[in-house]
Amino acid sequence: MLLKPRLEEIRDRLIKMAELADLMIENAVKAIIEHNPEYLKVVDELEPQVDQMEVENETLIITTIARFQPEAKYLRMLVMDLFVNRDLERIGDHAENIKEQAERILTKPKLKEYVDLPVMTEIVINMVRDAVRSLETLDTELAREVISRDDKVDALHEQIIREIYTYMVEDPKNIKVGIRLITVSSNLERVADIATNLAEEVIYMKEGKMLRHQNLEQDEE
Repeated sequence: MLLKPRLEEIRDRLIKMAELADLMIENAVKAIIEHNPEYLKVVDELEPQVDQMEVENETLIITTIARFQPEAKYLRMLVMDLFVNRDLERIGDHAENIKEQAERILTKPKLKEYVDLPVMTEIVINMVRDAVRSLETLDTELAREVISRDDKVDALHEQIIREIYTYMVEDPKNIKVGIRLITVSSNLERVADIATNLAEEVIYMKEGKMLRHQNLEQDEE
């Protein structure tokens, strides 16, 4: 078996895994927005699939390295695939965290009509999709677009926290649900961070620029 078809198989599996993780996030949040627990069943169905893919992908990548002993260029790609595989599993974990919060949120009346939460979710899901797409094609322009959206997610997260706090202050009965909604938003914000990290890895792979290190140097100045 040749190396390139194996690399394509690994990349296709990572793309499929990203799609499943995105669906988990989408349905977990939709359950909250529509106050409908039926969407949580999708998360329950997909969670073991994502976990299984993470194990299978890691095994496939490691055996590929051992069997083919690839040259430096392909070795870097495979090592990056290992990081991507791990990050996608973490996204699934965040979706599971959101689902657990949703189960408790849905036991109470709907706090409000959610406006920022669905917008934030859509941005985050598209960040993950585009980060993986940029990895597939080593498209650094798309990777930079992904990174640029992280500020918007952070701003929405802060807006959600401020708005939820007002409901909690107005009526202490809203505190438990409010805290859970803030936790949901925090998990989405962390998924955006993962997508940003993936995009930064693409830029490092193509251009040799480690953006995180550059940001640290700028902060020190």
